[in-house]
Amino acid sequence: MQTMEERPPTPRRFPNPWRRYGRLVATNFLRGASYTLGTAVIGLAMWWAQNR
Repeated sequence: MQTMEERPPTPRRFPNPWRRYGRLVATNFLRGASYTLGTAVIGLAMWWAQNR
């Protein structure tokens, strides 16, 4: 009976890592997007300053 009682918490443990991975993916995506956007803005400003 103890083994049967220990088994149900295992499915509950699975969603937590997936939520952590989702948060990591979202934060990494936002960091990458902000970095690319920043570099694009800087590059556009440099190009605009040179061609002005």
